[in-house]
Amino acid sequence: MHKPLHSTTTDCLRKIIFSEAYHEGDRLPTEPLLAKNLGVSRATLRETLKQLESEDILYRLHGVGTFVKNHNPKIALNLSIPRSITEIIESLGFIPGTASMKVQTELVFPDDVSRLKIEPGSTIVRIERVRTANSQPVAYTIDIVPSWIMKQYPVRNGDENYSLISHLKTYCGIQFAESRSILMPLHNVLNVADKLEIEPSSHILFFEGIDYSVEGYPVILSREYFVPWIFRFNVKRTT
Repeated sequence: MHKPLHSTTTDCLRKIIFSEAYHEGDRLPTEPLLAKNLGVSRATLRETLKQLESEDILYRLHGVGTFVKNHNPKIALNLSIPRSITEIIESLGFIPGTASMKVQTELVFPDDVSRLKIEPGSTIVRIERVRTANSQPVAYTIDIVPSWIMKQYPVRNGDENYSLISHLKTYCGIQFAESRSILMPLHNVLNVADKLEIEPSSHILFFEGIDYSVEGYPVILSREYFVPWIFRFNVKRTT
């Protein structure tokens, strides 16, 4: 019995990735080019990418691309940093700022429905910002908030710094529980590198996480891209 085409394609792409053709954080070619290289349709390729994502081999970012996750043995490290980027920047002794901010209401992307625990077709408020430290870009952030939570629409006054966490606490009555994020390195993310004013081939630290209220419902789905120098990790090693 012949294997389904998408299974054969999955085996092929998995073998290519594991052969060290790609490394952690590498971005795969665009879907049209990758489908052409593998000799399959876009629909077959999407099934393949979905399967490899479920195996924790790939990571897909809507509007950015598909990246290779680390498929080698790894140690889980528990790091604790402030949730608010404003607080992170202030803790470094810098002045936080917001160089640009775009806010729009749109339909929730299908992949985010289960993460935010909302119905398909629901609306969300999407906030994109370039965050600065002493006027230098250090982070590009995309925050997605269910519309029903946003009791007052985000508005930035002039050139002032804008903190979404403070906004939700002050104007929407949100009390935050502890949140957890994944952290992984990415590189060759050209559109993000351009926003951060760094070399296109530079490594970028990527965070994705969901913030919950103390009542247990998702409040913010965050995707954050940081210049690498803003973090310094101190690791305690034991014997």
